[in-house]
Amino acid sequence: MTTNPEVTLAEPGLKFPEILIYRGYSAPVRIEADVHDLEVIGRIPPELNGAYFRNSADPTYPPLHGTDIFLNGDGMVHSVRLENGHADLKTRYVRTAKFELERKTRRAVFGAYRNPFTDAPEAAGTDSNTANTSMFWHHGKLYALKESGRPYELDPRTLETLGERDFNGTLKSQTFTAHPKLDPETGEAIAFAYNTAGVASDEIEIYTLDATGDIARTEKFKAPYCSMVHDFLVSRNHIAFVICPMVCDWERVKRGEPYWHWDATKKTMIGIIPRDEGVRAIRWYTCPVVAMETHTFNAWEESSAQGTRLHLDHFVTGSGWLSQFPDIHNPEAKEKPPFGERWSFDLADPTDHFEIRRLINHIGEMPVIDSRYAMKRARHFWFGTFNPAFGPMLPIGPKGPPFTCLGHFDEAADKLNFYYAGPDSAPEEPCFVPKNADAPEGEGWLLTMVGRRAENRTDLVILDALHLDRGPVAIVKFPCRVHEGFHGTFVPAGALGW
Repeated sequence: MTTNPEVTLAEPGLKFPEILIYRGYSAPVRIEADVHDLEVIGRIPPELNGAYFRNSADPTYPPLHGTDIFLNGDGMVHSVRLENGHADLKTRYVRTAKFELERKTRRAVFGAYRNPFTDAPEAAGTDSNTANTSMFWHHGKLYALKESGRPYELDPRTLETLGERDFNGTLKSQTFTAHPKLDPETGEAIAFAYNTAGVASDEIEIYTLDATGDIARTEKFKAPYCSMVHDFLVSRNHIAFVICPMVCDWERVKRGEPYWHWDATKKTMIGIIPRDEGVRAIRWYTCPVVAMETHTFNAWEESSAQGTRLHLDHFVTGSGWLSQFPDIHNPEAKEKPPFGERWSFDLADPTDHFEIRRLINHIGEMPVIDSRYAMKRARHFWFGTFNPAFGPMLPIGPKGPPFTCLGHFDEAADKLNFYYAGPDSAPEEPCFVPKNADAPEGEGWLLTMVGRRAENRTDLVILDALHLDRGPVAIVKFPCRVHEGFHGTFVPAGALGW
């Protein structure tokens, strides 16, 4: 792959540009640190014994071309160890090949997001993976994931980077999803890769990782077109992909244009694959509206004498992620908010008809369920959101408007409940932790990082998951700010061997 020989490196010395992504609460943090015994307001529940791992995009150097998007920062992992009411913080960069090269050269040598044609010559032959999106715990190992590259394994105790991983040589693709799905019954992980060779293509590969961490099964299929496939859904018996018109044209990439564009002239397509039969039995459905799936809650089946209905519960919007990538036909288009929807498929119906209904009649994103109920019907749904009844929206940041609340939807009671983080405070993705393995669905704790923007500081807030409106059970106060993040996971101490 060629690089652009005309790229000029920045002058020595380090100064981030005076633009939104690098200023205020969004500014790079770049601090690797250990803080023992953080201040705690309230009482950390004794059941919370383990570690919360969370990933973020924290740029190490000013952008090569003077500007960038939020998604292109380097992977910085934050760990909060909870034990006997105490909390310790650890922050470490993922030592990717990109990170190591730029640290050696003391400047950025990679250009625009996923665009090798904008890189400096020094970057030739080095993978641009930032490993900055999510954390994945499986077969006793911890990984930092980014969908444009392979997993990086970390030591869960020290966050030391142990290296890029290919699951004992069984991962053939150059990419791996940031959203694998764990099967709570079998211990398997279902994962996939798109743009499998690292360039734009319509090929998708599905993986099944067994409980030992080897890829036991892999299959490829072709999507209707090359699309951003950030998330997917897995039920007990099916895998579903929503192919959205966030498209990539490699010729545009070569011209230096953004990797993704929103193209509403294309149809949203849904591919449903039986887990037992595999891709040879894939069925394609055409969505009656142009839509983009942002993140998913869950997928589950409902069986009756009439047959099987497959339900997909996810957040859906009528636009692309326009704060990061442009509309190809209307550069002035505004991003539309996502809502929780349920898409239901009668698998006995030979047509491509399916039903769409509003599951959660409230704006939201970053969804989570009680993971013990993955792949079967769940009652409880949590998500990040806004609610003007509690306080005004915060100024829009580089990844869109920050949340001001977390929401809980109890489907059985048809009831919404909210936690408001307070003035100038922005909660991030919630993480559900059950009180114990046998607790009823939803009985447990909700963890979220909260940005205290007026103080330029971060907290970890712990809530009773079924009673968000009662406010925090405990607030773990950080003495500093950590960078805004994406996705995280909680791993119990027993699983970690601590």
